[in-house]
Amino acid sequence: MEPQFTIDNLLGTSFACDCGREHSTCFSKMILEAGALQKLPSLLGEYGYQYPYLICDTNTYRVCGQQVCGILDAAKIHYEMIILQSPLEGDLPADEEAFGRVCMAFPKECDVVISIGAGTINDLGRYLSYITGREFLLVLTAPSMDGCVSGVAPLIQNHLKITFPAHAPLALIGDLKILSEAPMKMLSAGVGDILGKYNCLTDWKLSAIVNQEYYCSTIEGIMRSAIDKTMEAAKHLKERRAEDIRTLTEGLVLSGIAMDFAGNSRPASGAEHHLSHFFEMQFLFDGIPAVLHGTKVGIGTVITLGFYNQLANIERPDFDKLRKQITERPDMDAWTAEIKRAYREGAPMVLELEEKARKNDPEKLRQRLRQIEVHWDEIQALAASAPKAEEIAGILKSLDAPITPEEVGVCREYVADGILYAKELRDRYTVLQLLWDIDMLAQMKESVVK
Repeated sequence: MEPQFTIDNLLGTSFACDCGREHSTCFSKMILEAGALQKLPSLLGEYGYQYPYLICDTNTYRVCGQQVCGILDAAKIHYEMIILQSPLEGDLPADEEAFGRVCMAFPKECDVVISIGAGTINDLGRYLSYITGREFLLVLTAPSMDGCVSGVAPLIQNHLKITFPAHAPLALIGDLKILSEAPMKMLSAGVGDILGKYNCLTDWKLSAIVNQEYYCSTIEGIMRSAIDKTMEAAKHLKERRAEDIRTLTEGLVLSGIAMDFAGNSRPASGAEHHLSHFFEMQFLFDGIPAVLHGTKVGIGTVITLGFYNQLANIERPDFDKLRKQITERPDMDAWTAEIKRAYREGAPMVLELEEKARKNDPEKLRQRLRQIEVHWDEIQALAASAPKAEEIAGILKSLDAPITPEEVGVCREYVADGILYAKELRDRYTVLQLLWDIDMLAQMKESVVK
């Protein structure tokens, strides 16, 4: 199949890819236009649903949910609804408390789950639909993140951000008037989430080189299309033109479809997301109001692309010396103590992951060093292909988005810990793990913190 990376060509598609896998997505319809909410009753009728369960928070109810209720009432469609309380400061976290409230209010007679929101509300609805076996529809209120149509949901469990399997929506409804009126910080967060793909695609290729991880050029092409669309929209986003809001939304949707095709978040999440999740955990521990996911991803992207920019120009490591010094690295007891300090209540799950993955095992390190040594020139060429961190920072800054951790309240200690230990959040090879492998991560950390 010669892929055509447009929404229309990818909706509800299934095809055998040149990578050897079958790619598919159940996401089959997108209604993205002014007045789109009016089509919700006919959409429910098309799918045969009669008793929806609506999920929103106080913000999205005010922006859109109240209007949805009026439309369903006028169509005489019976529904149940939960309205989660939005915090006075920051954003609602997708944690056990929020999900518990959503579950407790769910009537088993409801035949479809509908989220009215963007990030957290979307994630809660997608996961509920998965565990209850109901299908899922999304009424999007802001183009602020790329997981709106993906088949995974990142939720906070035991203070740790974990990616759970979820239902991608059968359909997405986005009223362009509502989307265009979203706060600028949400629009810039959507841009930040997509710009992070520059790093995560590089991380994915890096892992294919070092670990022979599965990689798909078709999925990469979809992600590149999402980036291109977003870069175009970013030029005039402050003007809030409908065509630019549509372009940004379509870019985010393409990213979600790419995750569906891969069966996980690998094409859309790398070291920049790991830093974002680590910072988010520290906010939770300290009772600091949450910051939008895409905002933190944009900041993480500036940091990790800076690492790639430096990696492209360093001298070839002395691999014989690196192998000899493996025994001089901190032992497991010292590493465990650091994880307990940095992750606090979330440490047990991080330690459990390392017990399974053994990313930092000396023998696995030796194996990776052999691959890195053989492919060093290829790795440096890959690093050189990454955009300049300053370019990405400039785009975010033009949208009044934060570009440094300090701007969103992340202290220097958490920045340092994130660079050293955010890689432990996932069994996923990224530039952070590579820098640790060649014993340069601590040095790079110092340059960022300073």
